[in-house]
Amino acid sequence: MNTPKISDSEWEVMKAVWDHEPLTAVEVLKHLPHDQWKQKTVNTFLTRLETKGVIRAERVGRANVFRSLMSEKQCRGIEGSQFLKKVFRGEVAPLMLHFIENEDLSENDIAELKQMLEKRDRPDG
Repeated sequence: MNTPKISDSEWEVMKAVWDHEPLTAVEVLKHLPHDQWKQKTVNTFLTRLETKGVIRAERVGRANVFRSLMSEKQCRGIEGSQFLKKVFRGEVAPLMLHFIENEDLSENDIAELKQMLEKRDRPDG
């Protein structure tokens, strides 16, 4: 499977696409902080994302309309696997311990984690 590397800025553009697709480049800009983005920059990132196979552009009238080819969940999975390999040498336990020890977890977060672990522990889970 093609595993595109998506930069931090490309993630911001993709969040706008995932949340509001289909949309034009002008519409993408409207969903980003205006003090940090210019239309030419958005256009560049959309072109890069299309080249990487994450989105596709379809000509509608005089504008390109963009749609995702990969879901946010798919991209998160790829990015998460790459992060796990790069930072934690592919080991899940040190990753989990890092976040448990260093991040503020709500009671809801803790309950969700417990439920996931219990489900994984069951033979039918």
